[in-house]
Amino acid sequence: MLPHHLHPSVEHLVALGAAFRFNDTDREAETDIPVGYTYLCQLVFHDLTLMVVPAAGASPFNRHSGRLQLDSIFGERPARDGRAAPLPIGRTMPGGRPCDLPRDRIGRAAICDSRNDDNLPLAQTHLAVLRFHNAILSACPGQSRNEVRALAVAHFQSVVLHDLLPRLIDPAVYEDVMANGRCILHPTPEIGDDFAIPLEFAAACARFGHAMIRNLYRCWNSENPGARLYAFWRNTFNSSDRPLDGTGDLARTRLFDDWIADWGRLLGDPPGRFGLPPLLASRIDTVFAHPLSQVPQQALPRLAASSLQPSTNIATLSLLRGLSLRLNSGPAVAAKILALLRAQGRAGFRLLTPQDMLRDEPDEARRLLLLPAGGGGTLAAHPPLWLYVLKEAAILQGGMRLGPVGSRIVMETLHAAIEAAHPSILDSGWHPDPRLRPSHPERYSFPDLIAFAGLSTP
Repeated sequence: MLPHHLHPSVEHLVALGAAFRFNDTDREAETDIPVGYTYLCQLVFHDLTLMVVPAAGASPFNRHSGRLQLDSIFGERPARDGRAAPLPIGRTMPGGRPCDLPRDRIGRAAICDSRNDDNLPLAQTHLAVLRFHNAILSACPGQSRNEVRALAVAHFQSVVLHDLLPRLIDPAVYEDVMANGRCILHPTPEIGDDFAIPLEFAAACARFGHAMIRNLYRCWNSENPGARLYAFWRNTFNSSDRPLDGTGDLARTRLFDDWIADWGRLLGDPPGRFGLPPLLASRIDTVFAHPLSQVPQQALPRLAASSLQPSTNIATLSLLRGLSLRLNSGPAVAAKILALLRAQGRAGFRLLTPQDMLRDEPDEARRLLLLPAGGGGTLAAHPPLWLYVLKEAAILQGGMRLGPVGSRIVMETLHAAIEAAHPSILDSGWHPDPRLRPSHPERYSFPDLIAFAGLSTP
């Protein structure tokens, strides 16, 4: 935990969050990661964590199990086994296509984790997993409810371990964990047999995806050649303004046909409509899409009360989240990881310096980073872990993927979450089921899941 004498003030962090760059142009520095993986990542992290910080100073806790077993899709507790049945799917309007989340009369999503209706690409990703389950049911007749769920969970774990993580993680870290096992995370079951997600992951390292969000999603589909981030909020029940944008006084109880995701554009496999290349996620750094400087209140997660003042700036929210949990600074966490790696004879990495923290930042952000923080040094010398992870991605990886500290924490947390799950593809020599049409005999990919769910063709 961060020592008290190093605690920055809330006001200092609020000002720093506002001082970062929020790009308001259509010129966006890109990774080589298709944007569909941004929102797959968000769904995965929602499946692992629903952190609550009690107001009275009690310890934070996770409402989810921490295991990667699609609790956000199927629910926390396995249903009594029996004959498998299709999961409900919503239909769009006016065409009635099975391409929306199931919704009640007023438009509220009838899903296990309501956060997955906070933005349109995330809602469409959740829908893809619902349809994936139903496609398994059709392709594997005679299976019980738990058998179909187990097939869905195992193949989803492979998507995460063999497709998502190699795109996000420093290759050296990924290969080390896959070949030699974990180094820093060795979980033990806690009360109730729950798996404990590290707070450093839940409150800092898992928040890197905000930097990957774009302002403009050019050619989202043929009906929307210039979809913008605001539109993704306006086209979900959770996050839209009332009255709902774009339809006069008509309540948006269902998704409109012209906002269905074109997965060819979001993943690029198979090629997108008209042979266009895939949309690519923004760089992992400290430059954010402009709408994230003032996220609509209804698009923000509804968390338990906190002693920290509210904000609608995504950078400020991340900085305050780490402070509310007293997460240690980025350099302190990095030094601890480096010591553990060296103790096991594994390769080390370069620690960021205060000068690195200042590089490429606006003048006001640099000034705030150099101010004394909590009477025990500057924020440049003791930066919050969330900020450190973004800066090392930018400086050591050119913003294309996570740096060594972020990679190690994210990779080992997800590896452990898969190992703790029931079922787990790490238990034995798992291979994809041929009935689910894998493109590779050893692993399953996100494009495989989308194709099997019947969503590849626009």
